[in-house]
Amino acid sequence: MKVHAMSFKVAVLEFNQETNTFSKLKTGFKDFQMCHYFKGAAIEDNCRGTNSEIGGFIDCCDRYGWESVYTVAARAEPGGRVDEETRLRFVEDVTAALNGEKLDGVFIVFHGAMCTETADDAQIQLLETVRGIVGSDLPIAATFDLHANSAPDMAALLDIAVSFRTYPHVDMAECGHKAGALLEAAMRREITPAIAIRQPPMINGCNDGRTTHACAMTELLEIADAIAEENGILATSINAGFYDADIHNTGPSAVICYDKARVADADAIAHAERLCDEIWRRREHQDQQLPLAALPGAIAKHFAAKREPGPLVIADFSDNPGCGAYSDSTCLLTGLLQAGVENAAFGAMCDPAVVAELIEAGLGAEREVTLGCKIDPAVGGGPIRVRGTVQAISDGRIIFEGPMFQGLPASLGPSVRFHVSGIDILISSERQQLLDQNLFRAVGIEPARYDIVVVKSQQHFRAAFGPIASDIIEVDADGLSTANIGARAFKRVRRPIYPLDREAEIVAAR
Repeated sequence: MKVHAMSFKVAVLEFNQETNTFSKLKTGFKDFQMCHYFKGAAIEDNCRGTNSEIGGFIDCCDRYGWESVYTVAARAEPGGRVDEETRLRFVEDVTAALNGEKLDGVFIVFHGAMCTETADDAQIQLLETVRGIVGSDLPIAATFDLHANSAPDMAALLDIAVSFRTYPHVDMAECGHKAGALLEAAMRREITPAIAIRQPPMINGCNDGRTTHACAMTELLEIADAIAEENGILATSINAGFYDADIHNTGPSAVICYDKARVADADAIAHAERLCDEIWRRREHQDQQLPLAALPGAIAKHFAAKREPGPLVIADFSDNPGCGAYSDSTCLLTGLLQAGVENAAFGAMCDPAVVAELIEAGLGAEREVTLGCKIDPAVGGGPIRVRGTVQAISDGRIIFEGPMFQGLPASLGPSVRFHVSGIDILISSERQQLLDQNLFRAVGIEPARYDIVVVKSQQHFRAAFGPIASDIIEVDADGLSTANIGARAFKRVRRPIYPLDREAEIVAAR
């Protein structure tokens, strides 16, 4: 442990959820418990050594000799707005932990696209609360997911902002390290940090933030890195935004963290605006997904060709619970059953009623069930009748293998493996993006042993499943998180905006 001569007391808190305002579900306290709701010392007990932002914070405590004040670390799977009862409970717990503490700094873990029942921007809402406790002069550093919808108004409440640079997000602890280093410098009065935030008139962009291949996002990061080399620029972040949120500030953003002692506010804003111009120039640079109708042909072509070893990984793009989708769409499953695929694994289908029915039936039981689309039968193909055999029963608890969330606990809730006509289906009681192989292993599915592996995910699955895949196909099949922007009835976004309005009108408004 490296301890500096001057040691500081730093509080840490996490309020982390990505809100799909088009979802019929509300996010409540139980949803945070299913991911995590740690208080006090339990934060360090569960997060030390993990690839998480708080894991990075704990490393900073060791490196800089900080005295840590652990308050609350709360993370929930993406879903609907956070209900007011849960928000107030979190605020009460954080306030109780902060009151009476003489702090030198605060470290906050946000997602950046959270909405509550009482605010479209939960980040600003919480920062106002925290500022009311610690005052306006104490330095506050925050980490963000690169899918944050960052409002320019947040700059008045926050000193340091650092976003992930990777999607899948494999740099969460690293992001914490960077924010922590800047907070240390601020507390030592070596810098006077501030942030500037600007947004282009776009709902989506930056190729949704993908960094697994050369594309718009990787080009933008290179430009941002060049700006970061300039004297007095402390960090540059590109946020792709989250277009499943119908709020004023939905969309990409550029965030410049700078030292006010060396960089004028106007210059920092100019850097942010330049990045916004670069995002706008690449507005049509988006990866495309395969339509469901084309999937059987793509599968046949894959297996007919000489190929690398490993399963064909198919991403059920539009039913990604990591975007707040319901994880119960049946479209893709129906297509696979009709195609007669064999030796396939599919997960996770969230249907707690079916799980309860199959657990009651017991191991080895053969049952016909009505599966899927229970939350909103109008989305995702509707419920289907399937007959299969119960092959495994689990409590659904796992530890993430990684690289995302490595070492953190998670739960699918009570879960089963249900074998239907050549497909082993992981059916869960809770929504959980299928981004880790251990989620399948909860019910005894070893992904590498299958010819086809279907995951309800958009991009995060690539970190864990990319190394074992012979190929990857993304399919957009009528789920809530479809890439079709026009499928959403936006009412609150700023206008004019791409791609909802004519480009001439947008350019004129700029």
